[in-house]
This record gives sequence, structure tokens and C-alpha cells, in this order.
Amino acid sequence: MIVARASTEAPGEGIIGAVATHVQQSVPGSDAEAVDYPATLTDYLNSEASGVAAMTKLIQSYVARCPNSKIALLGYSQGAQVVGDVLCGTGEKFFNRTSALSGSLSKNIVAVVQMGDPSHVPGLPQDVGNSTKAGIFPRNNTASCASMASMTQSYCNANDTFCDSGSSIPVHLSYVKVYGTQAAKFIVDKVGTSNGTSTGTTNGNATPTGTPKANEGGATR
Repeated sequence: MIVARASTEAPGEGIIGAVATHVQQSVPGSDAEAVDYPATLTDYLNSEASGVAAMTKLIQSYVARCPNSKIALLGYSQGAQVVGDVLCGTGEKFFNRTSALSGSLSKNIVAVVQMGDPSHVPGLPQDVGNSTKAGIFPRNNTASCASMASMTQSYCNANDTFCDSGSSIPVHLSYVKVYGTQAAKFIVDKVGTSNGTSTGTTNGNATPTGTPKANEGGATR
């Protein structure tokens, strides 16, 4: 798992690291690595672009070393936008354009989890939650992400300040608590399916039965 934290969080996996920890507890031999990027609000455009470059390099490096590995991408808030831009290319207004991840790298990605994505667009197959509005930096080219929709869950609820252009920070900070177990199960199921087995895919509207443990220290690659 490659994990991109939210804006202003301390270096490491951040709050969404709890989802990665939950997956590690369920999938023997799995591991996680945090994206090393600024995650600042004061220079958001350059920070987000740094995250895109850093995550792309991590994917390239991992695939080069482990060409048959299965990769999940996780991101919260700014980190969720990083994930989307890595996969689909950067095309949001104000941001410098980048290309979508090449097929030689995206073939290793089996699951994607985004929480509170500022580039969220409502009504897409991967959307989970009750948001009906676009985020503050809506993605212009959603077609570039269409091939990844079946392996992606993007969580956004109404009135979220960033993914729904609303006014609630508490909603924006709630996704691991509300959807954390569901997101972890989604990743585990996708790994199982890619192995030729199935543990049953989580319904996008299902209510989680619990919350993952908080991340207890940084994980290695």
C-alpha cells in the first residue's frame, strides 16, 4: 500500500494509515509506505504536485523491484487528490497538467481508496457517500479514470468543506471513523479477487461494523 496523508498532517501515513494497518492485519505479508511530500495548505498547488511526483516514483520503484506485486493506493484530502492525479493525470483548473499513470504501472494496482478528495465529482461509479456537489477543485477529465472505477472507492459526504464544497470540517475529518472498516475490507476483497479468490465485495452503501485501530507507528515499504 502506498499512502498519502492529508494537508497539515505530520509526515507519515496520517489518519488514513489506520485503514492500511487494518489491511496489514488481514493480509499476511502486506506492507505500507507513506508518500514523502509537504502536504501543506499554504502552497497547496506545489505541495500537491510534489505528492503526485513522489507517489509516481514510489510506484515505479516498487514495480521495478517486485513486478508481480499488487498495489493499493490510499489518500486522504490533499492525499486523495494526489492519488487521483497519479492515476488519471492532472487536469484540474489552476494545476499544471500531468499525464495519467502508464499501463505498464497501473496494471499492478488492484485497489484505490480516496477520502475527502477535493477533486471529487459526484455521480461517478466509484463514489461512496451522500455528496451531491463537486469538490473545490473538480476533476475536468473523469473519463481518464473510468478504467479504474471498479477498483476505486471515493468517499465524500454532504457539506464536506473540500470534497463537497460545503462548510463542515468535522464531516471532512470523519471518513476513517465512518468508513474505515468498509475501506479496508474493500482493499482486502480486491486483493483476494486478483488472486483468483473472492471474499465478497463490500457494498458501497454498507454501514461499517467497526473502526480500524489507529496506526501505531510508521510502516516500511
